[in-house]
Amino acid sequence: MPRAITVPDSVHVTLRADRLPWTPTGLRVRRGDRVTLLGSGFVRWCPPDDAGAGAKRHLWGRVPGGEIFGCTQDTTTTVIDRDGELELCVYLGTWADRTGALATGDAPYRRASGGLEVTALHWVAGVDPVNGLAALGPDVADPRLAAAERARLCDPVVPPPGWEYLLEIGPGDLYRHARRDGRSAIDVVCDDDAGVIRTDVGFPLGADTTLEWTWQLDEPPARAPASADWTHDQLSVTLEFDSGHTLSWAASPDLVHDRRDPGAPIAIRTGEPGVAHRESRNIVDDYRRHLGRPPDRIVGIRLAAVSHLRHNLLRATFSDIALRTGRHRLQVL
Repeated sequence: MPRAITVPDSVHVTLRADRLPWTPTGLRVRRGDRVTLLGSGFVRWCPPDDAGAGAKRHLWGRVPGGEIFGCTQDTTTTVIDRDGELELCVYLGTWADRTGALATGDAPYRRASGGLEVTALHWVAGVDPVNGLAALGPDVADPRLAAAERARLCDPVVPPPGWEYLLEIGPGDLYRHARRDGRSAIDVVCDDDAGVIRTDVGFPLGADTTLEWTWQLDEPPARAPASADWTHDQLSVTLEFDSGHTLSWAASPDLVHDRRDPGAPIAIRTGEPGVAHRESRNIVDDYRRHLGRPPDRIVGIRLAAVSHLRHNLLRATFSDIALRTGRHRLQVL
């Protein structure tokens, strides 16, 4: 007979959106242990508006002194990096570091309402969470959340090598390494979510330097109501420069470049939905037009997707991203 799976230690925690991090759970863990978080609820940013998100945007955990970790969906499973008590929080604002200090203080929390309900599971050494989640009873955890996390673990969404999610936005399941016409590509599925991935680049910036890429929007950014001022869906490509500035090009049916904001994206065409479109931009021309004197070097590239502001679905594919100066070409993807 198969060996029975030991029921994990578990605790249920209520996290209020107006309470600053961090909340102790009472679960004592050790480095190398595995912990699963199953979250539900809604964090409303600016009542009475319905702008906000759930656990996959706002649920984070840590052991004090260790590195913070966030959810990629409303659920996550992680390996603990140090001994201590598991703590959880509703994340609002911007992290100051990877240990869980906030750079933005309590201002975002004063405007927020709602909260999250979280079940934390501490797995016994030797128990595979995939098997453990399948064996959980409804008295321990919500069966729908347990099934969702098991499915996520069985089919992880992995971005291409060398690309990482920005800490400020948090991890996600938006960007999947794919192949198109025998070459690397990135599939984007942004379902009521937002995320940014980046990769390091070292490339000199000259007068003829261009950024080239191909994108295909199968579910384009949705058009916002005329009354909306900031709740726009968006898909964008961004260059980072050694000056600390960034320059972005975005697909958005509503976006108009705000000349008062030097960091605002440049709205560009993307072709018909479902049809691959090749784009090429002269970087110096765009930089001079929107930011002024160009810097010397490109140091990174980001891809960003936003659809959670209006709770929409956005699907796209990026491929053949390259930087070119004369005969010098750097293949980024």
